[in-house]
Amino acid sequence: MENYPNVFSGRVLFVCSGNKNGLCTPAVNEQARALKKRGVKISFFRVERKGVAGYLRGALTLKRHLKENKYDVIHAHYGLSAIMATLSGARPLVVSLMGSDVFGPRWILTLVKFFTRFFWPVTIVKSWSMAQKIDVPKVLVIPNGVDMELFREIPRKEARQKCGFSKPKVVMWPADPGRKVKNFDLAAAVMKVLNRSDVELKPVYGIDTMLMPYFYNASDVVLLTSLWEGSPNVVKEALACNVPVVSTRVGDVEERINGLKNCSTCDPYPEILAKALQQSLENENKPDGRNRIKELDNNIVVRKLLTLYSQCI
Repeated sequence: MENYPNVFSGRVLFVCSGNKNGLCTPAVNEQARALKKRGVKISFFRVERKGVAGYLRGALTLKRHLKENKYDVIHAHYGLSAIMATLSGARPLVVSLMGSDVFGPRWILTLVKFFTRFFWPVTIVKSWSMAQKIDVPKVLVIPNGVDMELFREIPRKEARQKCGFSKPKVVMWPADPGRKVKNFDLAAAVMKVLNRSDVELKPVYGIDTMLMPYFYNASDVVLLTSLWEGSPNVVKEALACNVPVVSTRVGDVEERINGLKNCSTCDPYPEILAKALQQSLENENKPDGRNRIKELDNNIVVRKLLTLYSQCI
């Protein structure tokens, strides 16, 4: 681990929407884990009720929580959670927009632009495409980092035994098929066009973070078919393991994989994605992904956040 003096080691409250298990998204949890390793005291306030009414009720609950508990910084993740934190009077407030709040429904984007311009003192986005979409000069582009110590190359045989993969070739699809934005229908259509009995499509989700490096290394290719993304962590984690990625043109994926061996970004058509997948499956050369994303090492990204937190207070 890189050694550098901490500029901040206070208390931070992460505000986020809880999913069906009452947890924040893996990207948010990973950022919290990286900050904790640097001595930051992270607590969570999760919005577990859905819809506008749930967020309005959450604002009242958060307001009471902040009266009873003291934090140095409140860091809200996703646009609606950030609006709720603003309504609760949370200060000092740092906002991270994650992708769905920018590329999703237009009404959310309209609200996000308004609050970014007039209310939020610090707004982080995950990619330059997000910054361009919001079109407010003061946003900061800070992608989520990757734990390069955890996500690394593991011998294929060891990884496949750990994951129980049996087919000769495995295409990993790192998402919950139930999430429409991840577009599982397109992934299934791609595999139908590919039409290879020796290749298996494996949806992988809800796996403990410590086990994920095995799933990446047990796979021949990671396939991403999303309708939109901000800066998908699954792509960066795959590259940290030097595993090829084939993806639709979303978020900052093209920037991350452009020019890397066996990696492609494609228009969202089954025939085009299947052709790119076929090329990656037939070529044994690994991409030099770790070197490409070295500036996204958690140590570097966390340092930026710590500096930002210290400036806020």
